[in-house]
Amino acid sequence: MQLRKIIENILSNWVNLLVTVTIAFVVSPVLVKSLGKELYGVWTLVVSVTGYFTVLDFGVNTAIVRYISSSTARNDHDRARAVYSTSMTIFGITSSVVLLFSLVFGYFFQDLFQLYHIPRSYLYAVFLISALDLAGGLVCSVFLGTLAGLQEFKFINGTSISINIVRSAILVLMLKSGYALLALASLQLAASVVRALCQYLRLRRKHVHLRFDRSAVNRDTVKLIYNYSVYSFVIAVALKLLFYTDSVVIGALIGVSQVAFYAIPSTLLDYLEKFVWAMISVLVPMISANEATGAGGANERLYVTGTRYTLLFSMPVVISLYFYGDDFITLWMGPEFGERSLWVLRLLLIGFGVSFSQMIAHGILKGISRHRVLAYILALEALANLGMSMALARPYGIEGVAVGTMVPLVLAAGCVLCYTCSLLRIGLWRYVARAYAPALAGTLAALLFIAWNPYRITGYFTLLATCAVVAAVFLAASFPASLEREHRDLLLKKLFGRAAVSGG
Repeated sequence: MQLRKIIENILSNWVNLLVTVTIAFVVSPVLVKSLGKELYGVWTLVVSVTGYFTVLDFGVNTAIVRYISSSTARNDHDRARAVYSTSMTIFGITSSVVLLFSLVFGYFFQDLFQLYHIPRSYLYAVFLISALDLAGGLVCSVFLGTLAGLQEFKFINGTSISINIVRSAILVLMLKSGYALLALASLQLAASVVRALCQYLRLRRKHVHLRFDRSAVNRDTVKLIYNYSVYSFVIAVALKLLFYTDSVVIGALIGVSQVAFYAIPSTLLDYLEKFVWAMISVLVPMISANEATGAGGANERLYVTGTRYTLLFSMPVVISLYFYGDDFITLWMGPEFGERSLWVLRLLLIGFGVSFSQMIAHGILKGISRHRVLAYILALEALANLGMSMALARPYGIEGVAVGTMVPLVLAAGCVLCYTCSLLRIGLWRYVARAYAPALAGTLAALLFIAWNPYRITGYFTLLATCAVVAAVFLAASFPASLEREHRDLLLKKLFGRAAVSGG
């Protein structure tokens, strides 16, 4: 894949994420204010519980990206069609199971969290609509995975942006008119249907060889997908435990009213994780293509370069949120949220900040089908997270839950780093020095500015200005050492023409 296409795909991912974050920034206060902390906590619990159902894709979606991209690199349309058709069949069966389970489990949702002040029939309807959305999403995720494997990121993001803008505008109007959880769940379902339809039509019109073919469903393809996806399934379960369990633990052991104070900083970290994965996800099909065509050495170089670039783009945000995140939450959601969420945000930033640097390792291990050990590491991390969060929840509150998430994140990132270096035969300390040194220099420079900075945050303008200076100081110290020579030459060429490159 050409560098230009990689950059275009990453930028389209970032634009989509920027629109999503902007919408959340505008809509979240309206949502909390209109629903109230209690109902907002209930909605968070519904999303968290139904979110567990997405693990029932059994890792097949990552297998779709893996084998669609590698089949396309070899021009093997028959294999691609077999993967597409077999995946549709698997998800059709799984979705039916999800719906049957939801019909029973949803009835007891009220009892599980003791929400007896809300009618059972109302909670049941909200839960079932959310479950239907996710069940349908399992089948339609085949379209998304296939398009990702075909590098159709610009189309994926373009449709997502349009649908999110329209959905959010309708949501605000509905909340202002007094609608609540049932309307929220119904709107989410409608948006998912429209998104899936757009993706299906794109495949039908541009990639005609990728259509459901019953004769292409066979045992060999099921075995191929299973051998890859079984470990992706373990990873998916682990990630769901990491991202959804905290809210459930808080709701069950501390109180539903405290979920919102944890959910706000957790949401910020979720968006930052998506920002980082927006870069990595574009590279996964390329990693698979490198492995399929015998260019595995490129993946070794990509590990070092990818770590540097991940830190280059993520650390300014991590540093700014650590020192000014409470000011942002205060301006955004109010003083109560800013004060109550401060240390939750800081503790999560430490854990996720370390974890982000190894997300490129996740992409490489998945792209070359060597993600078994990654699955074991993440599974142990998830179990440690659950155990520590439950143990610390009652004595230390939501801050204890944050510690229970932070410690396993840091330990797991260290294990992934050591395993990936060993697998790719890269010296551990050599990798650390080459990958982390530029970001360390930038961090030290940013900390010196923060210690010197005499200005206080008084509003959004001073907040954005201060964070912009923090980012500028970080980049000034780390950017030159982070760039690969070919990328530096390309940048100089774009900025100053060929003379700058030849002169350098």
